[in-house]
Amino acid sequence: GLQARGEGCAVVAVSASLRRSRAIHGFTCLGSRTHRSRLRRSAAMPLHMKKGVQLLLDLERARWLPYFNDKIIKEVVEEIFNDTREMKNLVREHDNLDTIPEGVAAGLVLYNDLVDRNRRCLLAYLNSRLEKVEELRWEVGLMVPEEKLTRLHDSEKQYMHLYNALLDKYMKRYVPPCRHPLDLTADAEAPEELNVQIRVCDDGMGEIVTADSGVVRLRKGYQLFVKRTDIEHLIRAGKVQHVQTSRTEGAASGDGA
Repeated sequence: GLQARGEGCAVVAVSASLRRSRAIHGFTCLGSRTHRSRLRRSAAMPLHMKKGVQLLLDLERARWLPYFNDKIIKEVVEEIFNDTREMKNLVREHDNLDTIPEGVAAGLVLYNDLVDRNRRCLLAYLNSRLEKVEELRWEVGLMVPEEKLTRLHDSEKQYMHLYNALLDKYMKRYVPPCRHPLDLTADAEAPEELNVQIRVCDDGMGEIVTADSGVVRLRKGYQLFVKRTDIEHLIRAGKVQHVQTSRTEGAASGDGA
């Protein structure tokens, strides 16, 4: 899972680099106050990587998506900048990079591992969130529930808008001479029947214009018989409920038998 990829790999990478750095420093640099100071900072480095791992743990624990943690992301980015500055400080005193002491080379490897791990944690966090945004379009269509919309960053909302625009453009022009749009998100599963009975669960939905059922008035508590493709996105969004009829119940029990 995300925890294994984040926390486990981070500990392995940093521990290996620390052992390598300590071994080299133990034989070559114990007399230097500067290097002893760097050793003390190196011993604390696994602690400051916990913020990047925490982002992945938040993703794993959330039922859908956690609120965008802008504060921790900025702190992880600052860690990356700080480690990069430390790498520059290590090589500042050495004009010829081919003759860098082994202790300095070990420090560079260590800081590079820290930067790479934090960078990968950030990319995994952001990419996982964007995948959830894309899945949302296929699950509920354009009617995104407000409680999920509030968990997205402004940039993620913009990404969702652009993703929807591209998908809609493709469905309307999937072949040059097409006369009717092809709704790829209409059926999440193969329908057992073309027309379904629904019960309206949400209030204040008003009227909707459908391709096959015409104008449908939706008021909380109403039960309607409509074409499934016209109402599928509302079923997945939880705004209307599919009422099981005797036919569908019989088919389901037959499958179970």
